[in-house]
Amino acid sequence: MNYVIMDLEWNGGYSARTHGYFNEIMEIGAVRLDDQLHPAGEFHVVIRPALVRELSKLVREMTGITEEELERGTTFRKAMAQMSRFAGEEAVIMTWSNTDLLMLEENLRYYFGGREEIPFMGYYADVQAYCQQRLTEGETQQLGLEAACRLADIDDEGADHHRALDDSRLTARLLTKLYAEEDFRPYILPADREFYSRLNYKTSFISDIESPLIDREALRFDCEDCRTDLIREKDWRYRSRGFYAPFVCPSCGKKYNARVQFKQKYDGVIVKRRLTLRLSKPEGEEEAMQNDTGGENYGESEEKIGFSG
Repeated sequence: MNYVIMDLEWNGGYSARTHGYFNEIMEIGAVRLDDQLHPAGEFHVVIRPALVRELSKLVREMTGITEEELERGTTFRKAMAQMSRFAGEEAVIMTWSNTDLLMLEENLRYYFGGREEIPFMGYYADVQAYCQQRLTEGETQQLGLEAACRLADIDDEGADHHRALDDSRLTARLLTKLYAEEDFRPYILPADREFYSRLNYKTSFISDIESPLIDREALRFDCEDCRTDLIREKDWRYRSRGFYAPFVCPSCGKKYNARVQFKQKYDGVIVKRRLTLRLSKPEGEEEAMQNDTGGENYGESEEKIGFSG
């Protein structure tokens, strides 16, 4: 089985043709590795813009790509045909996070009449997710490619960051260094219907306290001191993607602020809970709730409940 590491660069802006904001792919770079992770070929193409003509200042500064370079580029349809020939059959397509796949889908929908399935992708692996697990196990903040190279002691001097081919090369070097067959195998996923359902699922935060998706037990809290069930003093209020309410312990009299967040994901609802002791009565309780301060933070717990189907 061959591996193809792909990277995309795109330019975003308003498009009159789509009547809205559009992320137009302007460059594709890829590196092919054989089943022993030896280099087996490279691919690079610049795509001439058709929807978003003006390069944003951020894109110009990050990529260094010029208007002249883009004007000499090919069309998106031709680029897809060339990439398909390069990838071949039975290859595992890999990117640094799945963001590139979402951008590719956006362009496919426009140029190929609503099509979302990536034509040359039978299997997929997220190299970013794998490398993050190997380099920063337990860390939730997404790891960038440059930071990952530093952690893996890979010298990226001379690499043209935010250019598709160079980023593909760096990703290949990083994967090769961290690769362990048994560890990497679970990251290879068939690009089937469920894969695309997961890819395109829109994560959301539940804002209705009466939602049937909310586990009512997640709204209960115990006193951190005497373990007595706390009594809620006011109604839950939704703010900043979470529910807030003041609680009091009927046994020892201690007062708390509680925050609960319900995040709806493809596999179910992720719950985050936080209980904060109010050390002294604030001048304005509402202000204290707004700032979520005024006491000792007993930490935040996270659990998954339910199944979204």
